[in-house]
Amino acid sequence: MSRVLVPLAQGVEAMEAVIALDGLRRAGWEVIGAGLRPGVVKASRGVQLVPDADWDSLNVEDFDALVIPGGSEGVDNLKADQRVLAAVRSLFQKGKLLGAICAGPLVLQAAGVLDGRKATCHPAVADQLISADYVNEPVVVDGHLITSRGPGTSFLFVLAIIEKIAGAAKALEVRQGLEL
Repeated sequence: MSRVLVPLAQGVEAMEAVIALDGLRRAGWEVIGAGLRPGVVKASRGVQLVPDADWDSLNVEDFDALVIPGGSEGVDNLKADQRVLAAVRSLFQKGKLLGAICAGPLVLQAAGVLDGRKATCHPAVADQLISADYVNEPVVVDGHLITSRGPGTSFLFVLAIIEKIAGAAKALEVRQGLEL
């Protein structure tokens, strides 16, 4: 069973976070939403999310994947957190899957793992994505990096992650259950 870590920072895009948490759990995986600080996380549009765990209570090395949701303020908070950047670098070096959606690829860029890679992001921040080869597609897979554009592509993003880790049959099974 795969273990996936989803960091939750104040200002996160709720749809992207919840679709990642729920969608990846539908694959039968352990998916942990980790708050960067204790307590409820207030998302970008006021939705309140209760993390499964506090970041500091987890060993990031125990996870098979890290999935970064967007949201402008949330991404700014993730980029400013050295624990998150160190986790991105460590998991990248170990060849573990890294996913980022919306403005989330800017966290991958801040950690220095997008150089020479293909990636996408929300069009509103595409001009800031300077270390990657920007691709105008809903989901872009480059090795063990998966990026996506925004809330409207969240399901495609999750399905791409499932396919990369568990294969096309598992992705199809989850897709059918979602009625996509």
